Amino acid sequence: MKFFEEISPKLLVTIVAAIAVAVILMLTSKGSSKIGMELTKQPVSQNLASDSTQIGLLEKDLEQKLVQNLQQMNGVGRVQVSVTLSTSLKSDFATSGSVTKKTIKEADKAGGTRESSEVTENNQLVIANGASQPVVVMEERPTVAGVLIIAEGAQNPTIRENIHNAVKTLLDIPTQKITVQPMEGV
Repeated sequence: MKFFEEISPKLLVTIVAAIAVAVILMLTSKGSSKIGMELTKQPVSQNLASDSTQIGLLEKDLEQKLVQNLQQMNGVGRVQVSVTLSTSLKSDFATSGSVTKKTIKEADKAGGTRESSEVTENNQLVIANGASQPVVVMEERPTVAGVLIIAEGAQNPTIRENIHNAVKTLLDIPTQKITVQPMEGV
């Protein structure tokens, strides 16, 4: 209580007015245009069941898409595809944050002064109106470690090269990560 007795009435009124204005601004502002608020990216990993399960599902999905595309190519025939991913899908979510800085200057009776500062940072995920999911700012595709393609037509060098080029283009990966082999018994 002694602290409040030593504060000048002008300073006390100024502090109370600043707090009142800040509360009014926070209550009346809606959306991402809040004063003192900014949208930032916050990496959060999506956990469906576990990262290994998610990677397995992504690998199977890529394999199915590659099989569908490669079987449409002339001379390829039946195809078996195995894809290995080294990372899973990464998402950055929008956050709404505010930073509050408070500085207090105190003077004692002996003429000394003391200054203390306090910085408070508050970040929360931004949820889209009417949805229970956070707003995604960016999604990064998983990294492909390697692809193995076994195809009926792969004994033909031209078809093997066409398969190789198609996978390289579709997945945007270097050629050394792709292996194309002929199917046994063909």
